[in-house]
Amino acid sequence: MATPNTQIFLLFVFAILLPRTKSQPFDDFWFVQQWPPNVCALQSGRCIGRGTNSFTIHGLWPQKGGNSVTNCPGTSFDFNQISHLENDLNIVWPNLITGNHKWFWGHEWNTHGICSESKYDEKAYFQTSINLRHNINLLSALRVQGVVPNGASKSKQRVESAIISHFKKNPVLRCKTASNGQVLLTEIVMCIDDDGVTLINCNLAKSNCANSFIF
Repeated sequence: MATPNTQIFLLFVFAILLPRTKSQPFDDFWFVQQWPPNVCALQSGRCIGRGTNSFTIHGLWPQKGGNSVTNCPGTSFDFNQISHLENDLNIVWPNLITGNHKWFWGHEWNTHGICSESKYDEKAYFQTSINLRHNINLLSALRVQGVVPNGASKSKQRVESAIISHFKKNPVLRCKTASNGQVLLTEIVMCIDDDGVTLINCNLAKSNCANSFIF
């Protein structure tokens, strides 16, 4: 029969060996950047981002167990909290379609960002997103690897390999099909630990792109 000291020791060992789960509502983030020319190619009407040739932010989406967590209870969007970031956000996080940037920021916070409020208040969430955009320059990384956005067909493997070569982490590529049947690369996702800084591997299987697409 185990002595009390032995039982305490065994409990200590089990506590170390058992996998630890994060008690907060999210584990990590999807940092989603979109490619304006292809986003606008899907729009039949107005799209103010048509002339933008750099990746812009779609959102910073908290993940739990490999899925997005959305519409959590918390503090609703208040533009006054981030008014000092407006100039930066206008550049890196525009509403590509309508130009109503404030609406877009509010939508992203109320749908996604609010689910990370246990660790990031609204100001910290948007500042973290701005920092990530500056640190994860997808267009530069792709060009260094010889992948140039020219509206021609690109292989999924080549684009993935270029990003992996530069950032040393797996991305997720997201595509949509235009009315003419062309598959367009619209978004690239990089995965970020809950510290809001550290790149981690995404699950390549989450990509919905065909083997080739327009970029």
